[in-house]
Amino acid sequence: MYTRTVPPLTPASDVRKVMTWPVATVDGGATVNEVAEALAADEIGAVCVTEDSRLAGIVSERDVVVHVATGADLSHLTANDVMSNDLVNVSADDSVLIAARRMEEAQVRHLPVLDDGKIAGIVSIRDLFAVLLGEHDLPADVVGGTHVAVADE
Repeated sequence: MYTRTVPPLTPASDVRKVMTWPVATVDGGATVNEVAEALAADEIGAVCVTEDSRLAGIVSERDVVVHVATGADLSHLTANDVMSNDLVNVSADDSVLIAARRMEEAQVRHLPVLDDGKIAGIVSIRDLFAVLLGEHDLPADVVGGTHVAVADE
């Protein structure tokens, strides 16, 4: 039997190798109730808001929770009302490390991946974490970056 070796993903790997496609999108006029339903149904943390098939913003779980906590009527708020439109993004050719740095600098957990201004995918901090942690061979007795001494029996 023949097998093919798949090269491991590293921080230098292209974002295209870890991004998700298709991307969950909503129209800017969708109510926050509809956005919350989309997030829950797809078990995702963010949806892209589109306008004329172009990325206009992003709505995350955090955005929804903030409005729930204030007692807002989610059936009267729209995605346009609550979306982040000061967007940080990456291209599919950017490295995982570049994407991680952009997330950290902008304090976001999801980055749209754009190709010529169009949505090519989305990458989450969870996607990047898996690659970044996979790069390290941490012994089982390392917890939280601190080495734990294991007594001999």
